[in-house]
Amino acid sequence: MDFIEFGFSKLRNLETGYLVIPEHCTICLVQSVYLVVLLFPYVKKLHLKLLFATWNGRLQSHFESIQRISDSTTLPSVLPHLKARLFELVNLSGLTEKLMTGKEDPQALSSKEKLQLWQELKVLSFTRTLCAMWSVTLLDLFIRTQLNILGRHVYIDTARDMSVAKAGELYKPLSMSCQHKFIAFADYLPHKGVDGLIRDVHTSVESVMKSKSLKEAYRISHLRDLFLHIQQSFQENQERWVQYVLPEDNILPDDLAAASSAADAARLSMSEPSAADDAEKLEQLMFETRNVLTSNEFADVLGASLDAVLEAVLEDLSEIYRGNLDTGIPLAKLLPPVASTGSTLLEHPDENRYIQILAQLPQVQSFCALVYSSSTGEDLG
Repeated sequence: MDFIEFGFSKLRNLETGYLVIPEHCTICLVQSVYLVVLLFPYVKKLHLKLLFATWNGRLQSHFESIQRISDSTTLPSVLPHLKARLFELVNLSGLTEKLMTGKEDPQALSSKEKLQLWQELKVLSFTRTLCAMWSVTLLDLFIRTQLNILGRHVYIDTARDMSVAKAGELYKPLSMSCQHKFIAFADYLPHKGVDGLIRDVHTSVESVMKSKSLKEAYRISHLRDLFLHIQQSFQENQERWVQYVLPEDNILPDDLAAASSAADAARLSMSEPSAADDAEKLEQLMFETRNVLTSNEFADVLGASLDAVLEAVLEDLSEIYRGNLDTGIPLAKLLPPVASTGSTLLEHPDENRYIQILAQLPQVQSFCALVYSSSTGEDLG
């Protein structure tokens, strides 16, 4: 069974017997399908097969549009905040300025002070780049998780709303306010969660790098081993990734919540559901999101994504090894290009090849399809 057939079967409402109709269908088509399915249950299988093919094509179109929104809209809006916060907390300029002063004036710094500054620069250079690698990967996967969960709900709500309208029933779909509050959690990692990530990554980098000599020459294979060693150290002490992307109680800090509330006030209308309805639906969305983020499937796709990003980083760094493939490069000379990679990782998504690599990764595409077609996130282990 391919994704389309799988997704279609998962998006049926088995309790009511209604079939989920793609969001882009017209009312006329919905009414026709309603009559065919409910009033003529013995319609020929061939005709039903043709109808299913049409609906499934629209389902896939809706799914693909969600992936484009992730790349072109949501991620670009939060990435600058992530970069600003990371560079604020892992600031290398003060260290480099002091070292430049010591180079221009040999009397300005003692040998011990110079060594200490170089040691700090060594740790912070790797901390910045590894934090950039992990935070952009986490953020990308988290936003894809959000949008695929939300997209599924909106898709089902649209079809259900059309169906119950015909029957004269009352149904309240996700409000714009609820959707906005849910998407607002994408701001947590760039503004708050990255603080804890930096702290934990710095601890792992320091434990691995403290014994590494600045004069030691590193080949590209040695540099890969060094990154992997730090990553292994970090993951061994890592209990759960979700702490970096969501607040523990699912309540946004006041400053982020205030921004979300201000946006809600601007779009509030009399037709919007009550606050109680919103709270219940938001709780369900957050429940599903946590289920996904703590699943084995998320751990697997995160591992594959981190591996792909690391290989891309090493590919870029290999450019500096021209003419030094056999002899290697001293660690001190590797620090500037390693640190600058941290900036490249967080560039605008339209020009960011790392994010493009993630978007094209088969494991990411399969994961998104699974999230989109899962009923509550409990289908993930």
